[in-house]
Amino acid sequence: MDPSFYKDQFDVEGKIVLLTFGLLSRNKGIEHVIAALPAITARFPDVIYLVLGATHPHVRQGEGESYLESLQELAATLGVADHVRFVDRFVALDELVRYIGAADIYVTPYMNLEQITSGTLAYTLGAGKAIVSTPYWYARELLSNGRGVLVPFGSADAIAREVMSLLEDDTRCQAMRSAPIWRVAR
Repeated sequence: MDPSFYKDQFDVEGKIVLLTFGLLSRNKGIEHVIAALPAITARFPDVIYLVLGATHPHVRQGEGESYLESLQELAATLGVADHVRFVDRFVALDELVRYIGAADIYVTPYMNLEQITSGTLAYTLGAGKAIVSTPYWYARELLSNGRGVLVPFGSADAIAREVMSLLEDDTRCQAMRSAPIWRVAR
């Protein structure tokens, strides 16, 4: 799936798109990707990080939009607010597919080791995207065949290093996108 085909639909044509999507809550680790952006954008000034998704209803009920507001404040404090776009809503599947299509690299910076599933990871893996993820259980299993790269939990430095490594090495990025999804046991 060529990302350029979808980018004009979201006003990101000519940009390198990093994507995270799903319901927002503090265990998503999005702040670590934002913290990685100063290093990434210093080398790749055309990067934009799309954070797609509304605040989880239970989080909104308990703490309002404080997590989203803290992410916006962090981006402003780090000087990368122009490189982060929050799409603060739930999108239908057809629009989600187009957002995934526009992504160059998908990032799952989740903070919970014991996470046993991630629909967002499954969608982007199936769409053939390069992936940078923390090593929660599901990601370790799904990305074990060279379909993504794992970084330590909470490490903005590792996220920046791996995103830049993929952006600098198109051959590696393409190999990741085309690696088989499942290993066949022999």
